[in-house]
Amino acid sequence: MDDPGYRVILTGELLAGFSREGVLGALARFFQVSAGSIVRALDGGAYPIDDILDAAQASSLQQRIEGLGARARVERHSAELGHTGLKLPLQDEYQPAGLMHCPACGHAQLVAARCDECGVVFAEYNRQREQGVRPAAPTPRAVEPAPAAQGPRRVVNSRSRDVHADAHADWREEWLDDDNGGLPTEEYHINLFMGMGSTQLASACTGMMLGRRTQLKVGWAGGAVFSPFLWAMYRKMWAWGLVIFGFEILLPVILIAAGGKEGVSDILVTVGLLLMVMSRVFWPLVLKYLYCRHARRTISYMHRLSPTYASDIDIAARGGTSRTSVFVGVVMAIVASLLAWSIVDFMHARYVQSRAVFSSQGEQGGGAQGPSATDSRTRPPGGAGQVSENKWVTTRGQLRSLGQQINEWLLGTGRVVDPEKLNMEDISRALALDSQSIVDGWGRQVYFTAKGPGYKLISAGPDGKFGNSDDVEYRRILER
Repeated sequence: MDDPGYRVILTGELLAGFSREGVLGALARFFQVSAGSIVRALDGGAYPIDDILDAAQASSLQQRIEGLGARARVERHSAELGHTGLKLPLQDEYQPAGLMHCPACGHAQLVAARCDECGVVFAEYNRQREQGVRPAAPTPRAVEPAPAAQGPRRVVNSRSRDVHADAHADWREEWLDDDNGGLPTEEYHINLFMGMGSTQLASACTGMMLGRRTQLKVGWAGGAVFSPFLWAMYRKMWAWGLVIFGFEILLPVILIAAGGKEGVSDILVTVGLLLMVMSRVFWPLVLKYLYCRHARRTISYMHRLSPTYASDIDIAARGGTSRTSVFVGVVMAIVASLLAWSIVDFMHARYVQSRAVFSSQGEQGGGAQGPSATDSRTRPPGGAGQVSENKWVTTRGQLRSLGQQINEWLLGTGRVVDPEKLNMEDISRALALDSQSIVDGWGRQVYFTAKGPGYKLISAGPDGKFGNSDDVEYRRILER
């Protein structure tokens, strides 16, 4: 019984000590095919080589393949193995990385759809040969006559072109034929970029691709409802993440913080809350489109930096997901929110003259009445125009200290004294206070007024007039 021969099968496994990219490049050069064809061979499990060999040849081929880093095994040839299109090259030589040879003239060039030398369209040329039609010999390009000073004109020998064409009679580059689909497609790179578990995103992106343009289609990204900013950071869309961060977190925090201050419209709080809600509706609707456009542009940029196509590992590493970016985003959101809130407090106290710590803009309770005589005696020569921030701080600290003494005295009297009948002079005598203890940072006497269960200490502020927006107040509620 005749020996049916043997076939070598790629198992899809890599030997220890070899990198995936190194094995892909070595096998592509050995079989003289594109890296995309080798990717299919390694990712598809058992992948037989079509050549039928004897035992010695099969063993030698297995050793050569394993020397390149890919695991292989030898099996007897049978119809069950089928044909994959992966064959040994006719000439046992290695092609330079990133180069291909024209099947008609043998010209070596970068990967393209047409020969730069003879102009043959590779896909059409291969299709005619598969149909049994002998393609017409390529017509050499016309050579312009050179000037006499440059010597005799070079004549292209078309017969040598036919020799090259015959030498490549069984040449196969399925990845050059659009019908065979061997060329690494953009869909393949999109799936590789988005990573595992992103089938729905990759499918949605495929539906948005219209040539080189990414068509806007609204699609709901459910994971972005919690936080579009963190979703963008998780998908490594750092530029878009910063844009979304401004609308989703930073701007609403500023509006809510400013709207909660006295003297500022409460509408800002409503606008801030509305902006937060709108961010969780608008961004999830467009994030799939933005992510698809980001993926396509990134992959295209990586291809431009590569002789043919960017490596699979580089594409996968550039894309995918990042939990570290989510953690950084959370920290950044907390820090930026606290910083924005503090800046709003400072700006409000500096320009709107808010009493955010010890005072409030409430009832002025007789604030129009004040010790005008004492006020005129204690007014500083510089007037209200020379106000520095330390006077505000001094006044607030003075009111707080004075209020604590008054509160302890009133509670110690057992509420025998009626606070509503007291004034600053009575309190000063009862507590034996000196004149500096009852004046504010501008040298004016503090005004005392009580109503109901509590009382207020009021400073007229830098302008020396009670009842306007620059008054500084300190309120206390007496315990019953």
